[in-house]
Amino acid sequence: MKRALLLCLLLVACDGSTPVGDDAGSDAGPTTRPDAGPPPPPPPSAPATEPLIDHVDPFIGTGGSGANDLASTYPGPLRPFGMVRPGPDTSAEGGAPGVTHCSGFAYADDYITGFSHMRMSGTGISDYGHVALMPVPAMEPSFVSQASSRSRFVEGSAVASPGYYAVTLERGDVRVELTATERVATHRYTFAPGAPLAVLVDVGHQPADNVDPVDGAITVDAAAREVSGFARLAGGYSNRFGGQQVYFVARFDRPFLRHGTWLDETVTDGGDSATGAHSGAYVELDPADGEVVRVEVAVSYVDVEGARANLDAESTGFDFDAVRAETERIWEEHLARVHVSARYDHDVRRFYTALYHVLSMPTLATDVDGRYRGLDDAIHEVDGFRYYTDFSLWDTFRTLHPLLTLLYPDYQLDMLRSLSAMAVDGGAMPRWPLGTGYTGGMLGDPAAMVFADSWVKGVDGFDLRPAYDALRRSAMGTASERFGGRGNAEIYDSLGYVPIERAGGSASKTLEFAYADWALAILADALGETEDAAYFRARSGNWRNTWDPARQFFVGRHEDGSFAEYFEDDRWIDYYTEGNGWQYVWYVPHDLPGLAEMMGGRDAMLDRLDEFFTLSAGMRITALPGFWYWHGNEPDLHAAFIFSALGDGARSARWSRWAAQTLYGDGPTGLPGNDDGGTLSAWLVFASMGIFTIAGEQDYLLGSPLLTRVEFTVGDGTFVIDAPDASDAAPRVREARLDGVALDAPSLPHSAIRAGSTLSLDMAE
Repeated sequence: MKRALLLCLLLVACDGSTPVGDDAGSDAGPTTRPDAGPPPPPPPSAPATEPLIDHVDPFIGTGGSGANDLASTYPGPLRPFGMVRPGPDTSAEGGAPGVTHCSGFAYADDYITGFSHMRMSGTGISDYGHVALMPVPAMEPSFVSQASSRSRFVEGSAVASPGYYAVTLERGDVRVELTATERVATHRYTFAPGAPLAVLVDVGHQPADNVDPVDGAITVDAAAREVSGFARLAGGYSNRFGGQQVYFVARFDRPFLRHGTWLDETVTDGGDSATGAHSGAYVELDPADGEVVRVEVAVSYVDVEGARANLDAESTGFDFDAVRAETERIWEEHLARVHVSARYDHDVRRFYTALYHVLSMPTLATDVDGRYRGLDDAIHEVDGFRYYTDFSLWDTFRTLHPLLTLLYPDYQLDMLRSLSAMAVDGGAMPRWPLGTGYTGGMLGDPAAMVFADSWVKGVDGFDLRPAYDALRRSAMGTASERFGGRGNAEIYDSLGYVPIERAGGSASKTLEFAYADWALAILADALGETEDAAYFRARSGNWRNTWDPARQFFVGRHEDGSFAEYFEDDRWIDYYTEGNGWQYVWYVPHDLPGLAEMMGGRDAMLDRLDEFFTLSAGMRITALPGFWYWHGNEPDLHAAFIFSALGDGARSARWSRWAAQTLYGDGPTGLPGNDDGGTLSAWLVFASMGIFTIAGEQDYLLGSPLLTRVEFTVGDGTFVIDAPDASDAAPRVREARLDGVALDAPSLPHSAIRAGSTLSLDMAE
């Protein structure tokens, strides 16, 4: 997913010498480096104050320009996993390059081009951006162009919090405020007293330079005070299936004084409809009715009738403050599933902002009447669950879905049901479903790990059979749809690896396939498919077939069995996907003891892993990917916890704390790369609590808690992680006790996380 981003960065990266986390804030506390001297005495710990939403800063992750600081989050309001996501789309003087405008917003920009309603969070691709509203003092013919209708905003005027965003536009001195329910965005515009009032509704809006309008239509119903229609935009992934179509209804709180439409560059004053990719409408309002204008905008993937039903069901009669208050209440309720204590405000701020980002994606795609548009482009109705889309699975299976399983299993269950429905509707389990289409993004069968991890951790209230059958078809090469199936499954089954001649990223694909086979064996066992389980378990050892014993790395292989002649351990090579030899050498999460054996034994592997992190800590962070540990991408996210997986908790504590303290901050560049739908944020939530899990495994591995106490909801009670002495001065877990009984390894089984239990961590230097 990031390949296009990184190729662009190679061209546009500046000097790139700024450390990630340089904006960590005035109270950032000590930055832990493994070679630093004794840290100063830590301040006392205190519980996070309520309301918890006050600790969330939606601007974290909205800035940056390089592979190690460009997170692509956005500051606009939403409800947890909400369908509608209103927010500002921005541009610099010269435009909005896709590489830095994946969510439509870039912190350093000077202009706002409109307030659109659909977007993703933290992805490395530009997409969505449907239906932008823009308040202007009066309609001008030139406003059919974004370059003319955009406005600078008053410096320092923007504020954002869960459920609320506001900014002041220089043109007309208009104050724009946004809030949202699940499917309806509420806009409140405060114009200068006595000034003309107009609002543009642009279905041909482009949130980034590489997102193209494909089709659209707009209708003005002055009697109903409504503007409705649809927009079809083709972005970085949606262009693979012809673009994503979204329907909308915008309802105003007052009559229209005048209105009109446009198509391309032609404005029709008084026009009631227009059809075409670059169409839009304007409404002018009577200043005598007051300077405050309110608009409610509902969206739907299904049809205009669905959007109108969503609006009727969720409208509050333009009561902006009531919507904001209810959205804030819902966010507080969700964040309050976890209560923490910490020594530094910045640790609390980063934690709750990360949890907020975790709850931002996937995307609700069910209308209030239960309808959704499936991956077959047909209309379906849900049966007892809520249907979600926008699954960045190659990223999120590693951290986000395991975290939802732990903290929000109710959401995770519906997401499993959604993926199963996709497999039934579209005929194949997706790798990266966006909106209503398959994209085929990334590689492997990441859904297998999502289902296996959920199943072994007790999220099993769904029919596993359709999901398993679809994943099995994919693994055997019998999924025929364009974006279904692994690809190269037959040759992988025959040779035990994907050869260089058949596919780019061949070594990475072999490793991904082996991991997915291991997950499939778990699912086959759950269904009593013993022969399948044995078959896939045996195939999960195919990672060994790309191990080059001479080089001691995973290396691409030719069909004749020979290893690639060209190899450099710190360079991107075609047989790796978004990474190099060092970043993939640890990628056998499902068989770490087997990998240790290949590397000459446990001690040899852990010493090599320690060298890997030592080299990483000594490398200056630039705009480009690191040569060794690259936290901004996924394949080695588990690396710091491999030590604990093999019994060495001290070094997991050392390096997980280093990554959390050094690579994350609490400003606009506070995330060390694309958040990928909450993936990096979920990692920080785990690391801050001092635990981590490898997807599909039943254990949580111990690291080094940044928080002194964590209480999270389990069923009708709470589970506690108590580490009162945790600090930079005492980062290592000397002893772990569950309800007073010492653990015999630096790990904790999921089954031990029960309401009323306490994991006590005795910390040491």
